[in-house]
Amino acid sequence: MPSTMADAVAEIESLLDTGIAAIKGLIPMIWVQSKTSPVQFLVGGVAVLLSYLLLTISPPHDPSEPPLIKPRFPVIGHLFGLLNHQVNYFSELFARYHLPIATLPIGNQKLYVIFDAPLQQAALKAKDMDAQSFMVDFVPRIFGVKQGTVDKLLGKDGVHPNIMGDMEQVFKSALSGDNLQKLASTTLATMADTLNDVDSKKGTKIPNMFLWLQSLLSRSTSKALWGEKHNPFKDHQVIDAQWDFESHLGPLVLGVLPSIVARRAYLARNKVQSALLSYFSARHYETDPSTSYFIRARTRLLKRYDLPDDELAKNEVAITLVATTNVLSTLFWCIAEIWTRPDLLQQIRAEALLAVFGNSQKALSGEDMGTRTITIPATGLDAKCPLLASCFRESIRLASQIVTARRVLKDTLLTDPVSGNSYLLKADTNVMMPAKVVHRNTSVWGADAEGFNPRRFMWEELGPKVERQRKAAFVPFGGGKHMCPGRHFAFTENLALMAALAIGFEIEGLDRSKLKMGDSKRGETAKPLPGLEGGEVVLKKRKGWEGVEWEFSC
Repeated sequence: MPSTMADAVAEIESLLDTGIAAIKGLIPMIWVQSKTSPVQFLVGGVAVLLSYLLLTISPPHDPSEPPLIKPRFPVIGHLFGLLNHQVNYFSELFARYHLPIATLPIGNQKLYVIFDAPLQQAALKAKDMDAQSFMVDFVPRIFGVKQGTVDKLLGKDGVHPNIMGDMEQVFKSALSGDNLQKLASTTLATMADTLNDVDSKKGTKIPNMFLWLQSLLSRSTSKALWGEKHNPFKDHQVIDAQWDFESHLGPLVLGVLPSIVARRAYLARNKVQSALLSYFSARHYETDPSTSYFIRARTRLLKRYDLPDDELAKNEVAITLVATTNVLSTLFWCIAEIWTRPDLLQQIRAEALLAVFGNSQKALSGEDMGTRTITIPATGLDAKCPLLASCFRESIRLASQIVTARRVLKDTLLTDPVSGNSYLLKADTNVMMPAKVVHRNTSVWGADAEGFNPRRFMWEELGPKVERQRKAAFVPFGGGKHMCPGRHFAFTENLALMAALAIGFEIEGLDRSKLKMGDSKRGETAKPLPGLEGGEVVLKKRKGWEGVEWEFSC
């Protein structure tokens, strides 16, 4: 029996080498058999040929490339591991080999996986590591747009320029200054309406906190993006279809008979696209003044590429989805972690009270606040509520299991900025950078990296060296020029909502024993497992705060 995992791997590799030798030895025997039975010769020959190819085929590996991790089962072992364990397979490989970067042979292809945070940062900044190549492969399959549409947008049709530079400017303008302020204000106004609708005596009964937050974020964010009057997500059935699509889109990646293989996602996608088609056909993005600058500017830019309304509707399914998917899970986990820790909740409540009221003795003493309107200043809460901000970042760290993908455009030498080691990355090879590996690395985050530590991002307590190390290993938003442009918007709305909840509300019934984080399947943020979303809760106004109306300022 092998005594260690390394011994087991060595033993398997030895057996495989023996198997190859045995197959080679069968060849002369089959040749002899051919003289007496041509049929047996044909069947045996094909079997041996297939077996020999299966056991020996592999892509060439340059010694300058990242270290090679051979699959336990030849050729398809890594593919099977990814299909079976999904993003957790990267964590298993890192735990087994502890390499900063590795080459995984898959069939006659190979994949580079970067496990080390500084190397991931270097790769994200490398000019010859391309993210757009994956759009060509997956956008038509997932969203149903025509390949010709993608070619237009990426400047591959010989007529149009690549849209990405102009689109980056749209994001930059839309998510900064007055445009960001308006977007955040509209989102938070809808959230304030929901808080003010809570019954002062009975509260609001919430059967499922995760689904309640899902609805709240979808309604508030879509209204801010698409406008109030003609918001295509005003119909809750469209919101439900969006989340149904998100939950079941995996098989769409195959690109084979989507109406059959991925029927649930296919039908849900069609429903969302139908709502968006009505919106674009009526040109509501031009006529409704409450439409966000982002939607107006983005749609005008896409129209310059001669996109018909049906293709536009298909392409824009991603907008509300991207704006809410990751925010939902991190917000849920942050609330779950804080409101199931009474001592932590009290600390955050005190911190939020000081941020909103200063030294007001009435607010801090717990006296009845009477009938009044309280304004939560959404901007600046990151600095004023460092413990709340630390909890939110810690929730992101644990829930974010994204896998950032790049394709090497030409042979590139990638250098680790810490160790100085360099690795040759070959052109036309895909690179995967799993966030979960770096987010759970005990050498960066400590021995308790798998658990929730509310003070893990309290920089003042940790010192500049630890701060630099952890900031480099915190990669939920990607990096380089493709870093998530909506990250500041997400921080603003989430911290403001949680500050209001901490000051003026109780969440009764949230049960830690009924909370469990699931594993990401496709590299999205981790959701709670079905039936383990914390149980039924009641959102109630705190004693002395029953007469308060809430609003937010940005």
